Amino acid sequence: MPPKAKKISPAKPSRKKTKKEISKKPSGRLAIREARSDADYHAAYPIIRQLLPHLDMQTYARRMFVARATGYRMFVGEIGKEIIGLIGIVPNHNLHDGFVTYIEHVVIKESHRGAGYGTKLIKFAEERARDEGCRLIELDTDIGHDEAERLYMRNGYVVVGRYHQKNIDQYSDPIFYGPKD
Repeated sequence: MPPKAKKISPAKPSRKKTKKEISKKPSGRLAIREARSDADYHAAYPIIRQLLPHLDMQTYARRMFVARATGYRMFVGEIGKEIIGLIGIVPNHNLHDGFVTYIEHVVIKESHRGAGYGTKLIKFAEERARDEGCRLIELDTDIGHDEAERLYMRNGYVVVGRYHQKNIDQYSDPIFYGPKD
């Protein structure tokens, strides 16, 4: 059996971290609050772009407007006055599972990853869901987001299926296809 190849992202070539980088773990008490104002959503945009780099501000604003009107809630994690992460959740009622909370995304600023902030945001969402009478949380990860997959597994999430999608207008969504030429 051939040895497993090590995965290296072409966008981020691996390099050894210096002792200074290793010892410079971000620290601080994470405060979590609901994003309620347009200013909060505007401040969260650069962090969302780390997950969705092709998302332009106009599309983000339009999608957030509709999402908020249909139940989406964003909670930001702050250290001091700096937003370092966020979690988006949507309450959902469906025939299959009843009342569920769907985690739309968990994003931590790249400079603050690995310090447990993603877990804190997930635990916060779980507690909120319980308080609201929900007994199940669902989420999905896109192929290639191995770091997110590991985060969810470490927090007790299990793979129970797959999801499928079909874009019926292949040029309509710049998130998946980039800008039109």
